Amino acid sequence: MNKFIKAIAATALLSAAACSDVPMAIKASDICNKENKDVLVTTEGVIQLPDSFYTTGGSITMAFEAPAGKYRIPALHIYTANKSGEKKNMMEPLNEGFTEADVKIYDDKGGMIKLGDKIRVTGEVWGGSKEWCEISVEKIEKIN
Repeated sequence: MNKFIKAIAATALLSAAACSDVPMAIKASDICNKENKDVLVTTEGVIQLPDSFYTTGGSITMAFEAPAGKYRIPALHIYTANKSGEKKNMMEPLNEGFTEADVKIYDDKGGMIKLGDKIRVTGEVWGGSKEWCEISVEKIEKIN
């Protein structure tokens, strides 16, 4: 009976986390698992160009930090426009043949983030598996 109560409590906690407006602080190396799918998270890392990336309908997927060890690091799904029209929590679209100098990412205050800068991102986890794991970025904060 005790295991049953613990299972119900754990399910309730996961459901509350998935529906919460308060992000769960999770290490980047611990995000990509099915328990975090659709959960609002906040994590820290270094932004860099991935080996390959894609752009779809107003967003670009970037690498968060180089994989170290055997865990998967989530990709960052960053929007190329926002509702306010301001350059906050977004990045400029990239044209074919771009260079690192063309990558322009903006934090929550509209300041420029450079590749290699340490950042804190907040967003919803998509996928949450070894095959697909992204954070749909809502907020980007530069860490000094």
